[in-house]
Amino acid sequence: MSTFTGGLVSGIDTGAMISSLVAAAAKPLDVIKNQKATAQDRKDAYDTLGSRLDALGTALASLDTLEEFRSVTGTTSDDSALGITVGGDAVVGRFSIQVDQLAAAAMSVSDGFASRTATGEVATGTLKITVGTTATEITVGSSQSSLDGLAKAINEQVDGVTAYVMETGDATKPYRLVISGDDTGSENAVSIDTSGLDGSTGTIPTMTEVTAAQDAKLEVNGISITSSQNEVSGAIQGVTFNAREVTSSAVTVNVARDTASMTTKMKSVVTAYNSIMSYIRGQKSYNPDENIRGAFVGESQPNSVMQRMQSMMASTFTATGSLSTLSSIGITTEQDGDIALDEDVLHTALTSNFEDVVSLFTTESTGVAASLTTMIEGFTGDTGTVTGRSNSLATQLDTFDERIAAFQDKLDSYRSRMEKQFTNMEIAMSRFQNAQSQLLALMPDTSTSK
Repeated sequence: MSTFTGGLVSGIDTGAMISSLVAAAAKPLDVIKNQKATAQDRKDAYDTLGSRLDALGTALASLDTLEEFRSVTGTTSDDSALGITVGGDAVVGRFSIQVDQLAAAAMSVSDGFASRTATGEVATGTLKITVGTTATEITVGSSQSSLDGLAKAINEQVDGVTAYVMETGDATKPYRLVISGDDTGSENAVSIDTSGLDGSTGTIPTMTEVTAAQDAKLEVNGISITSSQNEVSGAIQGVTFNAREVTSSAVTVNVARDTASMTTKMKSVVTAYNSIMSYIRGQKSYNPDENIRGAFVGESQPNSVMQRMQSMMASTFTATGSLSTLSSIGITTEQDGDIALDEDVLHTALTSNFEDVVSLFTTESTGVAASLTTMIEGFTGDTGTVTGRSNSLATQLDTFDERIAAFQDKLDSYRSRMEKQFTNMEIAMSRFQNAQSQLLALMPDTSTSK
């Protein structure tokens, strides 16, 4: 490898000359880099367009089924006594609910014992516990003859109950065995039979029922209903009551359509749609005077997206109800291609023609949500046109990177070749100067001394 001398002999700035030559040779590389930058801008623009189309799909997903489209609110006049949860299919109306009885789980407590750990405190033999209709017999041996041992055996062998030892603070017999049912409702009643225990081997616990298993009892619009749980569903479609306290009078429950929430969902669709349109318009802009050129200038796909979406918004949809156009619910297309929502028209449609509004959006395959979602999938799906163009540009970017790398290698080689040639020139000049000096040294001195 030659060493570049940089004009040390000739005095010429050969480094600057080489840089100029390389810069001139690199002009085509600048063109390639500009082409790559343009392709990158376009790919970024298509990716952004895809994201905005997907955002519209997400907004539509909140309106594509009955449960998601419907929004209802539920309130009670006494939330401390009666809570309420409503689903999308809840029946709208005003209801009178009175809580006559709360559901409860069974609980029994033994008499006191002096120790919780001493074996022999509890009589041995057989303890029978029945939960609902299922009876379980527990063999109480010496290892289970303490309160802790018996509680452990019950927990290991009997489903539907939990046993534990409670400390009361009594001076002589502070420990009591508690057996509690796991579930509320009369069908989960718990009975305890101690007749199989032998009193000669220890004390037979006397179990006293302090709480009986019972159902919740409510009156819904004057009709009595029962439930094994305090969360009561099924009495009114789509409504679940949470009974918290017994009431002396009826609690008023109001279930109403949440038109504000539905309007918000509709506005999200409008916003997402307009975001797509405004973005495409911005990326299509071209102003040669100010050298402004959008990434979509010369691209056909964005025009196709705009045209198809505008056509879809103005089309007639096939729905099971009487409504078939978006304008019938207050969504209209403006001159610039955006859409606008008239909230008053939408509110009127939701309050006077709710089921048909739902049908317009949720009819399978041919409703607004399904039709727009299918179209978006055609743009952004794995084989979608927007996705395909983005992938094509990604391939172009890879090709540009390969061309740039190859061209850069050529430039590096060109620079090395120039440096070698100029170095050889400097060496040749150095040798010439050395030879000249030697010849001059051999010549006679013709100078005349004075």
